[in-house]
Amino acid sequence: MKCVCPMGGDRTCPDDCPIAIWQVLSPSDRKAQRKPIAARLYRQGFTMEAIATQLGVTNQTISKDLRDFPTELENAPAPSPGRRGRPKGSSSKRTDQALVEKAALAVLDHGLTLQQAMEENGLNSVQVIKTAVAKEEGRRDPNIERNELSATAQQRLDAAMRQYQRKLETELDARVRAEVKRRIDEIVLPHWKKQIADASRLYARRTSLMTKETFNIIRRALHPDSRKSISDERLAAAFDAFMALEKYLLNEVDSPTPFPNLPNTWDEWDAAKRSATHERRAKRPGASVNVH
Repeated sequence: MKCVCPMGGDRTCPDDCPIAIWQVLSPSDRKAQRKPIAARLYRQGFTMEAIATQLGVTNQTISKDLRDFPTELENAPAPSPGRRGRPKGSSSKRTDQALVEKAALAVLDHGLTLQQAMEENGLNSVQVIKTAVAKEEGRRDPNIERNELSATAQQRLDAAMRQYQRKLETELDARVRAEVKRRIDEIVLPHWKKQIADASRLYARRTSLMTKETFNIIRRALHPDSRKSISDERLAAAFDAFMALEKYLLNEVDSPTPFPNLPNTWDEWDAAKRSATHERRAKRPGASVNVH
């Protein structure tokens, strides 16, 4: 059989060539044998991308198949004594790349740190492993273009996106409602309750400016149904009661309250007293005013 793998060139494949074995397997046998064949090719220095190409599967599938590859490598048989050097067609660069990819898998699938993966695989650069990890993460989460899918796949994708969008909207609505309820319970309602409590205490301490009887007198005097029949006596009482509230109903600007100048000494007090007495006597009819 002519070799089609990149390791073989134009030579004839041996009977135990993994690619040759793969080509003669049935679809059901391929599924069962894919993982050991992939592991065998990986040991020979193939990259995961090359293995995926030869087996006709995705890079993500090969990555899953090689998830336990470090364990398999430990149990792999040692090379025969008569075989020395690297496999034909391999190179140091390819072997190093395989080790880098193995280290990336160890980081992603086995929880090793970059430093641990570097030491276990005999590498000397953490940055190279870090780059390989990022590349592998990108392969595991491929960028799928919608127009590359079949019509049926596009319809399923659209349905899944609509379903996921509805799920997101439902979850967002629930979170918003919960946050609104929390703010009302913890901020708005306590604030309103405090204002109502403050107002209730203020109303409880208020004092009246008039009696209920005086209020009714003024109300009847002003009401159009009773003001024409109210007596002059009650109307005068209502007027006096209303005027008595002037200082309580108006501010100081509209209804100023005069305060006399109080004396600062006893002599000033005595002089003010004599002046007031003199003015009072002068207002009496027929009184004569003595001027000193």
